[in-house]
Amino acid sequence: MHFFDIDRWNEIWQTISRNRKRSIMTALGVFWGIFMLTVMLGAGSGLGRLFRAQLGGMSTNTVLLQSSPTSVPYKGMPKGRWWNMDNDDVKAVSKLREVLYTSGIIWGSEMACTHGERKGDYQLMGYMPDYQQINPQKILYGRYLNDIDIAQKRKVCVIGTQIQKDLFPGQPDPTGEVIQVGGSYFTVVGVLRRESSAMSFSDIERTIVVPISLAQQMFGYGRTIHMLAVAGSETTPSEQVARSVRETVYARHLIAPEDEKATWVMSTGEMFDKVMALFHGIALLTWIVGLGTLLAGIVGVSNIMLVLVKERTQEIGIRRAIGAPPMAIISQILSESFVLTFIAGVLGLAAAVGVLSLADSIYYQMVTVAQEGAAVSWQVSFGTGMLALIILVAGSLLAGVIPATRALKIKAVDAIREE
Repeated sequence: MHFFDIDRWNEIWQTISRNRKRSIMTALGVFWGIFMLTVMLGAGSGLGRLFRAQLGGMSTNTVLLQSSPTSVPYKGMPKGRWWNMDNDDVKAVSKLREVLYTSGIIWGSEMACTHGERKGDYQLMGYMPDYQQINPQKILYGRYLNDIDIAQKRKVCVIGTQIQKDLFPGQPDPTGEVIQVGGSYFTVVGVLRRESSAMSFSDIERTIVVPISLAQQMFGYGRTIHMLAVAGSETTPSEQVARSVRETVYARHLIAPEDEKATWVMSTGEMFDKVMALFHGIALLTWIVGLGTLLAGIVGVSNIMLVLVKERTQEIGIRRAIGAPPMAIISQILSESFVLTFIAGVLGLAAAVGVLSLADSIYYQMVTVAQEGAAVSWQVSFGTGMLALIILVAGSLLAGVIPATRALKIKAVDAIREE
């Protein structure tokens, strides 16, 4: 067998060309199979990347805790008791070995803001410095809040990019400028751009972030916080982090340890695991459906090769009669199935990569550029592309196994008798 034998490849091409319509229809099955497999894999991978982009740098072991009425009487306290978390809860939880970062959260109201002749209404939120570690956002200019801002209740704020565009048009860096928020004046110390939206309680671009101590004073909340956000150690299970945090808070407020209704708890670790399990399931389903479609195309190739072997019974018999070795017959049939399947498969793979590249370009223009969203690729990885090619080569050879076996069973005497 000579791989670069021109006469041999001409013979293969002539054999396929004699049944042009049938060969094209069969090749379309392989084309469509590899095309759909690649496109679905790219779409599934893109959705996974989009989810991770939505998380940004957010800790995947974050626990959120919010108070609710108690449902169990405890130590003389009746059920149905309303209670609130406070700054001391943040300090107590921050001492837990399972916890890396803690922050209280205060929801302010929508406030009227002005700078010169420019004005707008924006959401005000009160955070602690650690919140930037729990749910990081991109700092374009200046800085985030610090401990001194909290301790001294400084009238400083970090604003979103839309506020910058509205109040400071044409001014790239507004840090150091003063804006009026309601009846108070605040110095802008930083500008934020959304990097993670998975755990945002307001539109980052339209939010004014102030020290939580100042927000508590502005709205008369005293030391109360609306929510407690915690980033646990990556090596600690999210269930353990949530349990430790809840036990610490419950002990301070005389709440029964078994009273699960006394708090609303959300664990991003559990959410992340469930979503990733969903994507893994989608990936598995994609492989099953895609390989099934590809297998249908390969079966079609095998069928057409069986027809070609049947039509060439005399030719194969004569070759056997004049001494052609079995390997020569097998290699001829396998080569023909390989050429038909491989060409159709490579074209299908190339078309799928082209479609995914077009999707990349559309997403980049419509989301990354127009909406300042995260850059997400919808293209399959190099490893996935190589795996698809390996499956394609294996399928092309598999398609010729049955026809080649059928050709070997042809006896020279019976073939010569056949009309």
